Amino acid sequence: MSIIIPQPRVKHLMNRAAFGLSINRPAIDLADLNKESQKVSLLNSVPKPEIDAGDLQSMKDKATRKEMVKELFSKSRQELMKLNVDWVDKIIADPSLREKMTFFWHGHFACRTLVPYFAQQQNNILRTSALGSFREMLMGISKDPAMLQFLNNQQNRKDHPNENFAREVMELFTLGRGNYTETDVKEAARAFTGWAFNVQGEFQFRQKQHDFSSKTFRGTTRNFTGEDILESILEDRKTASFITNKLYRYFISDQNAPGKIADEWSESFYKSDYNIQKLLQTMLQSDEFNNATHIGNRIKSPIDLIISLLLHTGGKFENDQSIIFLERALGQILFYPPNVSGWTSGKGWIDSTSLTFRVSLPMLLFGGSETDFEAADDGDANGLGKEATKKRRLQCNVDWTNLANQFTKSSATETLETIQSFLLARPTTSTNQSNIARLAGSTHGDAEFVKKAFIGFMSVPEYQLC
Repeated sequence: MSIIIPQPRVKHLMNRAAFGLSINRPAIDLADLNKESQKVSLLNSVPKPEIDAGDLQSMKDKATRKEMVKELFSKSRQELMKLNVDWVDKIIADPSLREKMTFFWHGHFACRTLVPYFAQQQNNILRTSALGSFREMLMGISKDPAMLQFLNNQQNRKDHPNENFAREVMELFTLGRGNYTETDVKEAARAFTGWAFNVQGEFQFRQKQHDFSSKTFRGTTRNFTGEDILESILEDRKTASFITNKLYRYFISDQNAPGKIADEWSESFYKSDYNIQKLLQTMLQSDEFNNATHIGNRIKSPIDLIISLLLHTGGKFENDQSIIFLERALGQILFYPPNVSGWTSGKGWIDSTSLTFRVSLPMLLFGGSETDFEAADDGDANGLGKEATKKRRLQCNVDWTNLANQFTKSSATETLETIQSFLLARPTTSTNQSNIARLAGSTHGDAEFVKKAFIGFMSVPEYQLC
């Protein structure tokens, strides 16, 4: 069956809201994208923890305890890598708006944990609420064991409050920097005392560790609970503005939304009681979203780049560890953000070294080349995917005959135009087009022609944009 290139507006929607066009499914409009995303399929890669932390503490033999800790750590790393690969596979199988938004919230609520089940549980909280209520999502994440552990709320106790969780909830998750005071942080921290969890990943409110005394938060004095603090934050329109602008930068432009648009959209978001899907409906069907200046102007994140390479070709890695290597080499490992602020965006992904590696990827994956590229050291000895540098072949298998059947037209020029339109958000330069035509034209047979053309167009700078 011959490939059908969608209308520009639909193509732009797929590039931004569904990880890009795919050879294995047709492009769809926003109504169908919303309908498709109503289903919720959860990750189920790792089981609940079986060992009780008390078992380790009760072991008198230090050597045995040390060995068990070593085994647990090794198992944890393996399960985290499996969870990572399984999520990539899930996105490839279902590159939906829900998965795109799960990925967005994964960066917004950036979190690390060495307990794979906790990571999976948090990911499923994000997936379940990805298009629903931000209010419900915030409440769920604030009681999530992975987040409570990451932000040290286990150490937040009456008379000895830990302010980390309270500060990040306001600065990074809701209000934004400058919209709260240090007093607000201290008082909110007291309200979150006693919020904890058990080893099975269940939230626990430990009353004996909670400060039940009066607190003054944002000018109001009463006996605030943690839930009261979150409700107070959600009552502030600055929270709606903060989330709206972040979604604008994710879907439309690296800059904040123009004043009038930001005000209208954030007010609507606030009045909808933080209905995420309604905000996205407004955003993704707007003239602002479809403005020509916003098409092909966003740099793909490493995950977006990896996913688009696989969706565009239908490729499958011979070794799943290649996915982990690529994520590490490109600087974005799922379930492993650099810090609570999350990953960079836009031009932050690009420097001379990373761009060279990015444009070499198509030849590495589909052309049989080898690489000895070494990712920059992040200083974390426990980082996923670390191993000795060596030459490696990142073999990704593609059915080029199938692609030739879909893309070959009546002339070489038309075939190249179709491939370029499928792969690129905006055309590359005439010089690049001529070079790719010459490279593909030197081959024999439709499959080799299409293969060379795909590698050529995927290697131009414009492929880094969506």
